[in-house]
Amino acid sequence: MSKLDGHPDDDGVLWLAGDFDLAATDDFWRLARASVDGQREFVLELSGVSFLDSSGIRAVVALARELDGRGLGLRNPAENVRKVLRLVDIVGRDGIRVEPE
Repeated sequence: MSKLDGHPDDDGVLWLAGDFDLAATDDFWRLARASVDGQREFVLELSGVSFLDSSGIRAVVALARELDGRGLGLRNPAENVRKVLRLVDIVGRDGIRVEPE
């Protein structure tokens, strides 16, 4: 069974670690909804995410839509996660950006 862990910091960043797949989407939503302050761009720190599948991508896009234009930054994805993000052409969709480019 997959496990996604996370914790927010005071700067509006949600630090994630583990596998971001179908089994982890409930954990992701619990963490994200508890962390979004509604006032600024939201950032997901992905350096600790070792795997991302289509379920994780769908959750990220859905979160970006819920943020309603405030923007969603995906920070420091590992190279394998970055490849998935490139493959699905997620940058620019619903205010999503990846950093560093």
